[in-house]
Order: sequence, then structure tokens, then C-alpha cells
Amino acid sequence: MRIPENWDKPSPDNDLISAKFEYGSFEYSGRLKYRIFKPVSSGKVPLVLYLHGADAFGDDNESQLTMHDIGTVLAREKWQEKHPSYILAPQCRASGHWAGPESGKRLCGLISSLLKEYPDIDDERIYIYGYSAGGIGTLRLIKAHPELFAAAIPVCAATEREELEKLTLLPIWLFHAADDEIVKVSYDRNSFFSSQLGSRDIFRELKDRAPLLKYTEYPVGFMQEKYGINPHCTWVPVSEDEDAWEWLFSNKRQ
Repeated sequence: MRIPENWDKPSPDNDLISAKFEYGSFEYSGRLKYRIFKPVSSGKVPLVLYLHGADAFGDDNESQLTMHDIGTVLAREKWQEKHPSYILAPQCRASGHWAGPESGKRLCGLISSLLKEYPDIDDERIYIYGYSAGGIGTLRLIKAHPELFAAAIPVCAATEREELEKLTLLPIWLFHAADDEIVKVSYDRNSFFSSQLGSRDIFRELKDRAPLLKYTEYPVGFMQEKYGINPHCTWVPVSEDEDAWEWLFSNKRQ
């Protein structure tokens, strides 16, 4: 992926937080590399699955955390004191895609193995979030396995029309910038992407029958005026949105 000049950069302390994530790999019809943050806690705690975007695709098992703060935000002391949790950060291979069925099976297999390895993970509080390609993968995974997750935050995401009803089965909070040109907030039904739905489209289609669905849209110019970055980098304001993370942790599997 060619990175625009106005792309978001991580904060200076991000490498220190990334170093707290242990390295791992999981075999299921191929190898899935991942990093995992383990909390200091007693009793049952949530597991948060984070899916990175296409800018971190690769095989180094580093970029998913070091590209941006969004992958490490919940490992910060502030959030771990309030909501201790495991944070799982797998890395998608450059030749793969989070939205593919094999990726979904591999991720679910990894989660199942972690539930056995760490009995203090609360299987009723498994959360998922991701940005861009990871947001698309988030929507695809909760369509395929809505029973697994307690809540989801897809950031600058899109999805196909098929199985859209599955997105009414759990709490979801969508975030998108109105002027995002990389993953559009809305797709013209008469265009080549007529089967694709941006976050605005998803909300419009489901809002009347999905009481658990929330949507935040940042207005045109907001990302540039406030942060000086590309409108696609919606993960930056989401990282800072305390209400969003508190909402995430407030949910329990129905």
C-alpha cells in the first residue's frame, strides 16, 4: 500500500508500549503471527481482538503495533487500570486479507486456543475492533461468527450487502470520516461498487431494526483541520474517544 504524505504517525512512546506485547504464532492451514498483551489482574478479564489495516500487512510481527497508536491504546496504563484485558494483535500476511473465510477460521481457531491457554479470559467479553482493511475484516468476522463477540468497533470500514442482518445481532459502533477517499463513507448504488456499503450506508440500512447499532461520522475537513492528517485516518480520534472504549467494555455477550 502506498502511504500518503499526510498519514498518521505513532506517538514517541508507542514502541515502549508495543514491547509489552509477547510474540506468538498459530498454525491453522498456514501460520498466523500475532502479538498478545497480558494484563496484571485477578479474576476474569476480557479479550480484545484488534485487526490492523493494509498499511501493516506483512510478516515482521511488528508493524501491526508500530504503525499507529490504535493497536496499543488499550495497553496503556490508564486503560489497564480501569479495564484490565488481554489484547490480541495478529498480523495479516501481505498476500492475504482479513475478510477472507480462511482468515476468519484461523482467527477463531486462535481465539479458541487462547481461551484454553488462559482460563482467566472471560468468554462472554470478547471484543473486536479494526481499522480500514481491519475494519472490513471486523465486519466480515462478526457476520460469520456473531455469537463469539460481545461488541465491535469497525473504523473506516465497509462491507458487502450479503448477510447484512447479521450486523443487528450484537452492539456495533461504526466510525468514519465523511471525506474519506480510500474507504468511502458511502457508495453510489449505480457505481462499480454498488454491492459495497460504507459506514453511512450500513447505518442507514440497519438503524430502524438494529437498536444496538451506533454511528459517528466526522464532518468534511475535520481530520485535516484538527489533526493535519488524511481523512482516512479515522483511528486517530477513535483512539482518543474515551466514550467509545468505555462503551466497548460495558458490553457483555447477549
